[in-house]
Amino acid sequence: MTHDPLADSGLPDTPEARRLALLAEAGELLSSSIDYPTTLRHVAQLAVPMLGDLCVVDVLEDGRLQRTATVHVRPDKQVLLDRLVRLHPRIEGSPTPAARAFATGRIDWLEIVTPEIVASHTIDENHAQLILDIGMRSHIALPMIARGHTVGVLSLGITESDRRYGRADIALAEELARRAALAIDNARLYRTAQEEITKCTRVEAELRRSEQRFRALVEQSPLSTQRIAPDGRTLYVNPAWEALWSLAFDKLHDYNVLEDPQLEASGIAGRLRRAFAGEAVQLPEIAYDPDRTLPGRAEDPSVRWVRGYAYPVRGIDGGVEEIVLVHEDVTDARRAEHRLRESEARLERALAIGCMNVWDWDLERDVVTCSANAVTFFGRRIGRTEDFRDVVHPDDHARLDAANRAAIDHGTTLDIEYRLCSPDGHERWVHSIGHVDLRPDGRPARLLGITRDVTERRRAENAMRLLAQASETLGASLDYETTLNDLARVLVPQLADWYAIDLLTPEGELERVAVCHPDPERIAMARALHERYPSRRGAGQGAWHVIDTGKPDWRETIEDAQLQRAAHDEHHLALLRGLGLRSYLVVPLQARGATIGTMTLVHAESGRHYHEADIELAMDIARRVATAVDNARLHRALQDADRRKDEFLAMLAHELRNPLAPISTAAQLLQRAPDDAPRVRDAAAVIGRQVTHMAELVDDLLDVSRVTRGLVEIEREPVDLADVVAGALEQVRALIDARRHALEVSVDAEAGPLIVEGDRARLIQVIANLLNNAAKYTPPGGRITLRIDGDGPHARVVVRDTGGGIEPSLLPHVFELFTQAQRTPDRTQGGLGIGLALVRSLVHLHGGEIEAESAGPGQGSTFTVRLPRAAVSAVPSGPAPAPAPSPDPALRRVLVVDDNIDAADALAEMLRLDGHAVVVAGTGAQALEIARTNPRFDVCILDIGLPDLTGHALAVQLRSIEATENARLVALTGYGQPQDRADSAAAGFDVHLVKPADLLQLLDIVGANAAP
Repeated sequence: MTHDPLADSGLPDTPEARRLALLAEAGELLSSSIDYPTTLRHVAQLAVPMLGDLCVVDVLEDGRLQRTATVHVRPDKQVLLDRLVRLHPRIEGSPTPAARAFATGRIDWLEIVTPEIVASHTIDENHAQLILDIGMRSHIALPMIARGHTVGVLSLGITESDRRYGRADIALAEELARRAALAIDNARLYRTAQEEITKCTRVEAELRRSEQRFRALVEQSPLSTQRIAPDGRTLYVNPAWEALWSLAFDKLHDYNVLEDPQLEASGIAGRLRRAFAGEAVQLPEIAYDPDRTLPGRAEDPSVRWVRGYAYPVRGIDGGVEEIVLVHEDVTDARRAEHRLRESEARLERALAIGCMNVWDWDLERDVVTCSANAVTFFGRRIGRTEDFRDVVHPDDHARLDAANRAAIDHGTTLDIEYRLCSPDGHERWVHSIGHVDLRPDGRPARLLGITRDVTERRRAENAMRLLAQASETLGASLDYETTLNDLARVLVPQLADWYAIDLLTPEGELERVAVCHPDPERIAMARALHERYPSRRGAGQGAWHVIDTGKPDWRETIEDAQLQRAAHDEHHLALLRGLGLRSYLVVPLQARGATIGTMTLVHAESGRHYHEADIELAMDIARRVATAVDNARLHRALQDADRRKDEFLAMLAHELRNPLAPISTAAQLLQRAPDDAPRVRDAAAVIGRQVTHMAELVDDLLDVSRVTRGLVEIEREPVDLADVVAGALEQVRALIDARRHALEVSVDAEAGPLIVEGDRARLIQVIANLLNNAAKYTPPGGRITLRIDGDGPHARVVVRDTGGGIEPSLLPHVFELFTQAQRTPDRTQGGLGIGLALVRSLVHLHGGEIEAESAGPGQGSTFTVRLPRAAVSAVPSGPAPAPAPSPDPALRRVLVVDDNIDAADALAEMLRLDGHAVVVAGTGAQALEIARTNPRFDVCILDIGLPDLTGHALAVQLRSIEATENARLVALTGYGQPQDRADSAAAGFDVHLVKPADLLQLLDIVGANAAP
């Protein structure tokens, strides 16, 4: 509704009177109440229709323009105006005139409102349409300003007439807006004053209550509280202070806190002075002994740990009137903290010793709290799960995430092993066990657990597994070339990306017998690379370095400088670089104290590195490899020896049958033509030659046996090598002539006397054996040369023939026992395999060397013997003097004892032909009976191996019988070792002869003057 302010004023009805009446009534309304929203609505009603057809008042409340009043002269358009307010309650920052007036603090005057102006001064199309529907024709918006601040906007508009706002209207509206602004400001000031008065009343009451609470708090507080005057006197202490120090307040009249030596020494006094200067000061923990400074204390605990604060208390003038000292007894806490630190230290030591870390994962905040050794354990600080993931091996992320998720989602125990990666590339295995704590509502709150380093356990388990697999593989076959390649599948890629085995050959070269890599093409490339660029000795690294030192060679990281040292040339270096080698480990293969090869392990594509802990595992595998190779070689050697033994026995049988055939034939001839003297002599000659051959064969066997057992003693004396050669030629001349060989002997005259210290008979045996072999294995009509010369400090004998030669595969083994050439069906080639073995042993016993050379089958052979030369002053001994002829034997009574009746009878007949009386016995008992029943025997010839008692025992008993006590006792046996001769002498024998004995020697012994 509208109101006419002139109706009750009594003023004439003029425009000026109406303006004055309006302002007077508006002023009365605005000053009548501090409820300015209501008065503003009344003022708006007063302004319509005198100042316009509509009036809108917006007031600034809490930083926003709030629409306080809207009035239109027409009710139907009042509805439109109210809708405008609902649709657009906020106008700040909009192009509307009210917003512009509020923003600029100036009047926004639209004298004529056109549709274009409406479009540019509205918020949107709906807003513009409502303005057009209201029928806005002229408009003014005036800021309401009080004390320099815009407190709202008064908007007026003409919609029902063609009247336009002019300057007079603006002046009246501006005055109305000013008065409204003052009313709003006064109302607000009054409200503020009332609020301050109410607040002060409340504060005063609260202060009184606070003082009461503070007094009660201080009196009842467990904290020691002390009020101190600026001169250091104590003004007040609460009961907690008295209880803490066991001292009543009235005892402190002589105590001055600023003169306390303990507080001065600890720096507390200085801090208290700062508090008196107006600064609130925190006092650090100190140990205070009240017995030193506080008088009249009751007996109670002495030293206490305390900490506190000093607060200045200011008077009305702002000066510090006193300070309040509040301190807390932290003795128990200090002791508990000390115990806690000790406990934590023990825990940390236990965690460090046990290689463990304790952690607590707050699932809601995603914060991980670890025990203090986290940096040492994980290699970095752990605060969030991202930190933890950074140290977990990438290949284990998914598995660990799944385990964590399962534990969190299902409340199960976390139990998993995974790998950690340190910044330097080291991998470690850890074992985490954790448990989920739940909130009261059942949701997971945290995951707590412990992580333990299990690298050594995993390494031990892997090592045991690898060693078991390696042992199984190596033990599967004695073919070590196959098993070493099979071993590669065990070690690659578990222990290495590259694997190689190199073995020393008998010639001292390195042979690569196995190489492996997951990529077969790389294996072929590696073999080709090794063949083209074999390992070099003296490089200070690699296989040869390990062979020479017997120690492992490893590099955690292969530097380019090492590749450069290993490379033969630039091309080789480029190939090595292209392999991407990261780390290597070379270990010796050692068996029975000797290094037989190396095992090489290399990391490349995997990016792994070898560490010192890997050496022991590699050495253990290497020991097993070396043992397997050595056992396989020993097995092969045993098989070879067994084969050579079988061949030797077959050849020995052949060699023994050869002389038996003519002996058998000669024996039959003697039976069939006993009276044909020429035939008997020829047959006897055949038998003699074959027996001699068999005796030589047996002597060779015995010599080999004695040499291999170390029983041969060399009787050293100066010997001229030319005499030795002459003696050897005398022994083999008949065979050389029989096979029609051309023999050439030469002596280097410029070499001077070729004197050696040695056993003349044994040296003749050596040269004769070499000449005998040359004669035997050279086809009839061949050529044999023997040269004697000097070779520095050695005398040298070289025997060369044009015979069958030696297979290259046989050449390294030609001096081994029982080594024989390939047999022909008639066994005309190849010997027993003992001659050259005996030769080498005899040469070594003389400190010399022997070597064999041959270009192959059919190319002949050369044997070279080198012996140390003796001093020139040494005088060689000549050949042994021929034995003096024996006198004619006188008739002797002889007892022959042998269980081989044929041998005993044959010997008896020979002795009888020489004129001796002979009695034969087949056993020891018969011999004793004969000795007891005969008056005398001059000679007793006894076999040692009798069936009933030994020849030694028989000899002892014969010495106790009168008929034989002075007889010459002769042992005739197949045993001819030095110990056998010693045993015979101990039993009382005068002579020890080895079967078959030289009959002439035996006849001389039986003769009266024969010497043994």
